[in-house]
Amino acid sequence: MSFTKDPEAALIVFAKTPVRGSVKTRMRPALSEDDCLQLHSLLLRLWLARLSNWDLGRIHKAIFLTPVDASQTPPALRLDVPRGVAIETQQGRDLGARLAHALHKKWSDGFRKLVFIGTDSPLLQLEDLQAAFQVLDSNEVVVGPATDGGYYLIGFSALRPFLLSGISWGTAQVFKQTVRLMEHHSVRWQGLSERFDLDTYEDLVKFRSLLQHSPSALPDRIARELVSLVDRLVNPSGIRKCI
Repeated sequence: MSFTKDPEAALIVFAKTPVRGSVKTRMRPALSEDDCLQLHSLLLRLWLARLSNWDLGRIHKAIFLTPVDASQTPPALRLDVPRGVAIETQQGRDLGARLAHALHKKWSDGFRKLVFIGTDSPLLQLEDLQAAFQVLDSNEVVVGPATDGGYYLIGFSALRPFLLSGISWGTAQVFKQTVRLMEHHSVRWQGLSERFDLDTYEDLVKFRSLLQHSPSALPDRIARELVSLVDRLVNPSGIRKCI
C-alpha cells in the first residue's frame, strides 16, 4: 500500500499537552514530576519529528492535544510542529469521548481511513502504520493490542464511534471490551502485532533492556536522545525504590 495514493487517509496522534504534574503520572513516584515531563515531552517531540521526516505521501496528519486548564502551569515545551500538520484540541469527558469527537470531526472533513496512535509507542515504525492502513482496505476497524490489555493503535474505515463508549479506560480490560463490542455488532476487524506502551516505570525498565539488545531499534536523532534519557532514568540494576 502506498500512502501517496490514499488522499482520504488521516493519521491522528493523540497526546497530552506537556504540563508538569499531569503527564506520565503512572510512573510516579519512581520518577519525579520533572522526569515525567521530560520523558513525555521527548516522546512527543519524537512523533512530531516522524510526522515531518517519514514519507507519508499525501496522508493528512494531525495531532490532537489536551486542553490546558487555567489553573495549570503553561506548557514548558515549545512545540516544533512540522509544516502541514494540523494542531487540534481534544474534546470530551474521557478518552473514549475525545476519540469519538476526533473521529466524527475528521470523518465530516471527508477522511475515510483514520488511524489513531498515541506517543507512548516509540518502537512503532512506518511499516506498522502502512500495515494498519492496508488492513482498512478490507476491514472496518484495525486494532493494535498492547501488552497491558489496552491498545496502542485503532483505526476506522467506517464510522463506528460506539466502539469507544462504555470502555474501562486505563485498565487491562480495554482491548477485550473493544473486541466484545466488535463481535456483538458484527464489525469486520483485524488485529496487529501486540506491543507494549511506555505507561509505567516497569515498562521503562523493559524498554531499556530491549534497547540494550537491539540498539538499532531507534535510529533517528531524537530517538537517540530518548535512549540516553531512559538510560539515565533507569539505574543499572533496573530497579528503583518507590518511596
